[in-house]
Formats: sequence, structure tokens, C-alpha cells
Amino acid sequence: MKTFLLILKILRWFFGALFFLLSLGLLLEQSFIAFVVTLTFTIFLLPLSGDLIISKIMNLDGTNKILKTLNYSDLNSILPTYHQNVLNLKKPLSDKLKIKVGKKIYYNTLCTSISDFNLTQDEIFKLNEIKVYFDLSDQQVFLEKNKISEKTVKNLIQKCYSDQVLTDSENQQIASISNFLQFPEDKTEAIKNKIAFSLFNKILDEKTSDNRLSPMKETELRQTTRNLKIDHQNIKNFISERKIKSLQYAKLLWDLDHGIFPLVYNPPIVLSRDEQCYLSIAANLIENKLVHKGYSSTSSSVSFRVTKGVSARVGGGRSRPIKENVTQLHPGTLFLTNSRVVFHAGGKSFQIPFYKLISHDIRGVSFEFIVQNKSYLLRLNHNEAEILSLGLSSAIRQHKNTNDHVKIQAMREKSMNEIFI
Repeated sequence: MKTFLLILKILRWFFGALFFLLSLGLLLEQSFIAFVVTLTFTIFLLPLSGDLIISKIMNLDGTNKILKTLNYSDLNSILPTYHQNVLNLKKPLSDKLKIKVGKKIYYNTLCTSISDFNLTQDEIFKLNEIKVYFDLSDQQVFLEKNKISEKTVKNLIQKCYSDQVLTDSENQQIASISNFLQFPEDKTEAIKNKIAFSLFNKILDEKTSDNRLSPMKETELRQTTRNLKIDHQNIKNFISERKIKSLQYAKLLWDLDHGIFPLVYNPPIVLSRDEQCYLSIAANLIENKLVHKGYSSTSSSVSFRVTKGVSARVGGGRSRPIKENVTQLHPGTLFLTNSRVVFHAGGKSFQIPFYKLISHDIRGVSFEFIVQNKSYLLRLNHNEAEILSLGLSSAIRQHKNTNDHVKIQAMREKSMNEIFI
């Protein structure tokens, strides 16, 4: 509805400007009758002048004269002042006009009373008194409330969420205002959820801006859901699948960085005693080879005359092999255990115990292992390369020192905090 009214207003400005230019053209051509007609259309089309004229026409019945002296902030003076204004009229109000005035007085009193989002019993009593005085039906009162109900409830909810905490008393206040305005409960909950999850997503982005989700941050997110009155059981219904995956990824990165690993059960490699498999990642081994592509031949010869009309050619030639650097990819699976790295790819398989690993380096989507006199270059996707880098560093750290203080501190933090996802 709001979009339609906005489009209508834009069209009124457009055609109003068009008719105004047309009227100027008619004036220059001295077509005075057509000029007056076109200018009249222009005045009614333009929102500023048109709305003003319409409002004046609508109030030819004299209702403005009755209403203009009413002070809606003073509830006790509204009906007495109205009664005095009616007595000053030259002729009595018709029943139809009385109901029209009554609806306006009820609406204006309601707007003033509810402007602070706090309806007192006295205000409710006075509103009911106005309803009875003008003999307004329940439907007529509902229609007046309906004019402001959605906007009022939305503004109240935004005000209550301004400090990112919705208290029980604020929640009760929202329910009371909604009930009085006869605004549907399901729509009230929908507005609350929309505002609450907008705030929650903003807080969530702030917490995971470093692409890590620690146990402490998880606890803070759980507290945020309680503060915003979000049902944690339904949290996945309001967060996109993409965001849930990014949270799980951020949580995994924090765990790996602090030496807390998932376990891969029954991997297709033989594990030694007390060896555990942590990660299983699809990868491609990059192999650069010098391949024979064929031969190129060259020749040299000398021609000399034997007799008239006869020549002879003597010479030789040789062939050279053509070689070219070719990059080959060998798909396989990379396994990280607590003591070695294993690449499982049939005849291209290899393993690197930690004590033989000189260094490792991540370069975009490539991961390089350097051992003595040799290196292995693997291609992974970006996320898995980051996972492998963090996991390998922590696994080597724990392999060198089983009493890893980083992991001990991290496990203590996990035991003291809540799980969000």
C-alpha cells in the first residue's frame, strides 16, 4: 500500500509538471480557455496544492471549527470543550456528522495518549467514555485503532530493542499495547522477530569478523539470544544456511588453532599403535615433469658440378630430441594424523613423518611440504588449505610437547562456556 501511494504521488508530480508546461504553452498561444482548464488540472494534480484544496473541501461541514480548540493532552477538558463548541453552532449537528466528529476526537485522543507508548487506566477510561458519548460501534473504534496500530507497535518494539535487550516488562508492555490496539498477535511476533534477528545478525557479524568462533563468543551469542528473547531452538529457522556453515567453519578453525581436533574413524590408511587420524582432505598432487615430445632434425650439404649438366650433393644431418615441461595432477586424499602426513593416491602416495618435515607453506590454494632433498606441492581449495595449515601446526606442536598448554587452556574455556551451534 505504501509503495502504491508513493508511485501515485510521483505520477501526480510528473503529470502536474507536464500540465503546467502545457498551460504555459497555451498561454503563449493566447488560448485562454484551454489555459484555464489546463491550469485547473495542474492545481489539482500537484500534491501540495491538490491535497490542500481537498482538505478544505472535506471540512466544509465545519468539523474543523469544532475540533480546533480541543486540547487532547487534557483528557478532562475534551468532552466539555466539544459540548461548548456545539452549543455555539448556529444549527445542531446531524447524527451522521456527530459520529464523524466523534471518530476524529477518538482518533486524536488515542494518538496523543499512546504517543508515549504507555496507556494509563485513566486514558483507557476516557477513550471508552468518548466511544460511549458518540455512540461509536466496536467496528468504528477498531478502524480508528487500525490506522495507527502497526506503526505504533513497530515503533514501540524498536524503542524496546534500542539497547539490544528486551526485558520482561518491555515484553509485557508490547503485549498490552498490541492487545489494546487489537493488533494481531502473530503480526506482533513477526515484527519482533524481524527486528530481533536484524540486531542478532549484526552482533553475529561483529563476533565472527576475525573468522573465529571461540567458546567465550559462543556463550555471548547464547546470552544475546536470551537478551533479545529469541528462541534458541528455532535459531536455525532464522539464520541462512550459508551463515550456519560459516559459523561451523569459524568454530572449527578456532578448535584447530588451539589443538582440538575432530577424529576420522576407520581411515583407509594403516595407523600405527596409538596413532589417531585428525583430518581427511581431498587434494591433488602437482607434479612437474620433463616429457619427451619428439625430435627435430637439421641437415647441411654441399653441391658441386661433375660435368656439363650434371651436379652432385654431398652432406649430412642430425636429430635432436624435443622436451617440454608438463604439469600433471594426481587426485587423492590427504590425511593428517598426530604423527605424520599421508597422501593416499595409488602409485603417487607418500607419507611424511613430522620429524622429517623441514617446513610447510600455504600459497593461495597450494600447499607445499618440504623434506630433505624433496618437496611435495598439493592443490586444495582455499578453506581446506587454511584448515590443513592450522591443523598441521597444532599437531606438530603437540607432537613435540604432549603437555600442550594451549590445548589445556582451550579445553578449560570450552568446559566453562555454552555451546551456541
